[in-house]
Amino acid sequence: MENSACNQWEREPGIELKPSVSRRNLLKAAAIGLGALGFSASADAAMAASSLVKVGKASAIPLKSGKSYTLKGKYIIVTQPKKGVFKAFTGICTHEGERITAVTGTNMVCRAHGSYFNTTSGKVTGGPAPVALKTYKITNKKGVLYISL
Repeated sequence: MENSACNQWEREPGIELKPSVSRRNLLKAAAIGLGALGFSASADAAMAASSLVKVGKASAIPLKSGKSYTLKGKYIIVTQPKKGVFKAFTGICTHEGERITAVTGTNMVCRAHGSYFNTTSGKVTGGPAPVALKTYKITNKKGVLYISL
């Protein structure tokens, strides 16, 4: 007889077995637990390990333009609207889920239906898109960009 209370694997016929706890969730739980015990530095490190992703060199992002990346399965656009100022956004248009394929001047452009988004804020500046792009925190550490996903 199977003891379901001790079973950490989800089972479905014909589907690959999967662990019930992901690495990211385990690290987040560890961070919360360490923080509750007063180990805030350790908690901060655990949280950072679960979400900080290296993008690349800051010098690879053209001034007043941007570059697209796929990071942990997410399509991301990083812009540099002003010298040394970097912004990161989802690269998926909020209109119908198409990829944003261009950066022109102060706008990121979804050519599928003509939506435009500001390269500094991600707000809609034109077209049918209903809402702004999701933003991500981006950090420049000694010329290398990291994004919190």
